[in-house]
Amino acid sequence: MKVKEKPKDILGNILKQYGAEDKVLNRLTYKYMLHIDKLSEKYQYLEDGSLNELYVEECLQKAIEIYRFIKYSDNLLVVYEDLYGEENEKEKQFLESTLTDVIQYDTYKLKWQYPIRKDDLPIHQDDEVYTCIRHLYHVKEINIQKLFREIILSDIGGEMNFCSSIFIIDSNSGCIFHLYDDRGLLLFAPKEEYLTDVWKKFQDSIFTLDYSNFKIKVNSLYWLDKTKDDPNDLCLHGDITVIIGEEKLSYSCTASAAALRMLKTLSEDHLPTKGEQMLPCCGFSMIPNENLDEVDIIGCDNGVDWAVFHEDGMVKLITENGNPLFVYYLQYKDEILRFADIVEDYYKKSLPKNLPEDEFERNGYIAFWNEWHRRKGEEK
Repeated sequence: MKVKEKPKDILGNILKQYGAEDKVLNRLTYKYMLHIDKLSEKYQYLEDGSLNELYVEECLQKAIEIYRFIKYSDNLLVVYEDLYGEENEKEKQFLESTLTDVIQYDTYKLKWQYPIRKDDLPIHQDDEVYTCIRHLYHVKEINIQKLFREIILSDIGGEMNFCSSIFIIDSNSGCIFHLYDDRGLLLFAPKEEYLTDVWKKFQDSIFTLDYSNFKIKVNSLYWLDKTKDDPNDLCLHGDITVIIGEEKLSYSCTASAAALRMLKTLSEDHLPTKGEQMLPCCGFSMIPNENLDEVDIIGCDNGVDWAVFHEDGMVKLITENGNPLFVYYLQYKDEILRFADIVEDYYKKSLPKNLPEDEFERNGYIAFWNEWHRRKGEEK
């Protein structure tokens, strides 16, 4: 007789897909994450101070729509985290009333604390260690109408406190659905393709990030001699404008080097470096590695640069003026790939290139395109 995997072990194996240890789930971050932070356009309360039931209903229906769109299986793990160890029996009993065909139940305690950031004021620092009581249910079905409504009411006058404590996990795909309260929900996936359709369907109506806050505008592209299509010119130039928050960064740069440098930042951080700017003036030296699958492009000290960091499932950009901007990884990736496609398409529509006779220069150009296609292939 095959021994069933315990819910704790199921969760542990799923967290490994996120590169995460067993910690409270509201601390989970991952680059394949979407944050839907507006479930209704209405206001929470009416003029007389009473709860706006139309607001509650809109939040409920939007949460249900998104959950059903993802098509969760009937192999579900429901995690209820009593974050402060208050032994909320009323909440536990209500949750259990929404679950159908409970296969297994498990519970255990784990320690956790809020992260302390060095720039936090002492009054905002909390170094206390808390004990979370985690309840896990391996189930086939959930009454999401009943459960989601109570979660939505948690912070606006409901009878129970489910704020940031319920996580629904598809044991087959590893996808995590976290409706934290009426203000929004988080979606996590171990693979990007699980969120692609969600991103396309809901980005205009739900995601409230300003999507004009990171844009790459190609004003013109040309070879160094603008009067002709030069098959000996290996480096594409162009007038490029990058919008980062409130800043518009415009520069006449080596567009091919800029695009490859940005492709690198889909998986790597970038620190402002002279000769390796994001919008470089030039890229006169392409230094290949031994396998010809990666290249270092070195130019002069002129250009426009900014920093790129991957933090908490987001991409953080910092301009040379010190202005930070956070964007979703998927948003960032879409814009970088769109720019790379425009550059590559210009090469394809131009005359075929004459490879240099010099072996080092020829290998540099070959390595450039090998790395280009490898990095694009990894992300598509």
